[in-house]
Amino acid sequence: LLSEALDCARGISNELSRFNALVALAPHFPDVLPEALDCARGIKSEYYRVNALVALAPHLPDVLLPKALDCARGISDEYERAKALITLAPHLPDVLPEALDCARGISDQNCRARALVALAPHFPDVLPKALDCARGIKYEYHRAFALIALAPHLPDVLPEALDCARGIEFEHHRAYALERLAPHLPDVLLPQALDCARGIESEYYRAFGLQHLIENLTPSSVDFPLWQEILDSLASLTRPNFLEALPQLAPLIIKFGGVEALRETMAAVEDVSGWWK
Repeated sequence: LLSEALDCARGISNELSRFNALVALAPHFPDVLPEALDCARGIKSEYYRVNALVALAPHLPDVLLPKALDCARGISDEYERAKALITLAPHLPDVLPEALDCARGISDQNCRARALVALAPHFPDVLPKALDCARGIKYEYHRAFALIALAPHLPDVLPEALDCARGIEFEHHRAYALERLAPHLPDVLLPQALDCARGIESEYYRAFGLQHLIENLTPSSVDFPLWQEILDSLASLTRPNFLEALPQLAPLIIKFGGVEALRETMAAVEDVSGWWK
């Protein structure tokens, strides 16, 4: 069947679809990698061509890397070219300075910030420039995400990132920003983040934001006032969304009320569930 699948893949006329099929078969047919690379190089859209290189890079043998590099260098869009070069850099370390030059030349602030952040593990001295780029992004949604991307390298930027997230106009974007922020937030910023999530009118996105904020909590990081904040926030959810979040609260319920409180909570849930059968 695999041989038949390979024949089918080779018969696909659309290059992107053919590439995806060939890459999926590569673990079974390693010899197909040169063909997949040639297919990737023929993809007309630079965006999809770069995505193809990104998907292919971890699997390429050394002998094919120069051809992949040539493909990356042929990308005219600065950001997409930088992304391709950054992807190849772990396999071709000499490409890193070229990737940095490319990233610095990107005209769009948002794209330049993202490229510089991606290079930060290799060039820590680019972080101030990346931060300047992030702060210069016009739209709050993109600015928030750029600042959040910098958080692992520059934790002091988190209050600014949260303020930016709180100012995002569209609720679904605000919820997504809170999701990205959640793993990085220190305890001192959590009440503000909860307040931001609580202010989302859409039940779905409010639940989405709150659930991501509470999933990283540990009993040692939550004091009683914060516990009250969490409960107040979750009280704004409908019953199904609250019940979905409840298992994540078990360690906190035990901390503040003991195992007996957890038993009583579960008994109450069972009682309420019985009302709706």
